[in-house]
Amino acid sequence: MNQEETMLKHKERYKETIKNLTVMSDIFARNVFKDKKACEYVLRIIMEDKDLTVIDNETQVDFRNMHGRGVVLDCVAKDGSGRIFNVEIQQDDEGAHPKRARYNLGMMDSNVLDTGKNFDKLPETYVIFVTLKDALGCGLPIAHIDRIIRENGKEFGDEEHFIYVDSSKDDGGELGRLMHDFRVKE
Repeated sequence: MNQEETMLKHKERYKETIKNLTVMSDIFARNVFKDKKACEYVLRIIMEDKDLTVIDNETQVDFRNMHGRGVVLDCVAKDGSGRIFNVEIQQDDEGAHPKRARYNLGMMDSNVLDTGKNFDKLPETYVIFVTLKDALGCGLPIAHIDRIIRENGKEFGDEEHFIYVDSSKDDGGELGRLMHDFRVKE
């Protein structure tokens, strides 16, 4: 096989790969979330906040702790009110483990507060996992997880939030349509 035939074979293989990509594919999601308006659109639907405005977003954000352990976050966005969002696209349930969500949030917190700032200046933070299946096993299209005081049911007030979106569930509304679009090849 000559060089030109080899190049054509590779080109056809890449075309086939591209045809099979969905937003649930890591490499495609990465490129979708680079676009600030696309990121904003997704967050508006998940957060049920039509006024949410993304002022900054970045993909493949690499955070490391002092022991060298790190994490690469799919997308980190900041809205106009200062809230910070980490959106993770997960095809594998193991990648959406609750302790990974906790770790992601901890790494974000440790990298957002400047030296000398009071802890009350930590922004409200969300870790959002969009999963191919029901990673939590709760049977819901979307699950909001917040800390509460067990004895009285009141919110703890740390402004840390976890959201799990099951892309396989259709809630019959905007979220269901968005998740359908995340899964289809067209």
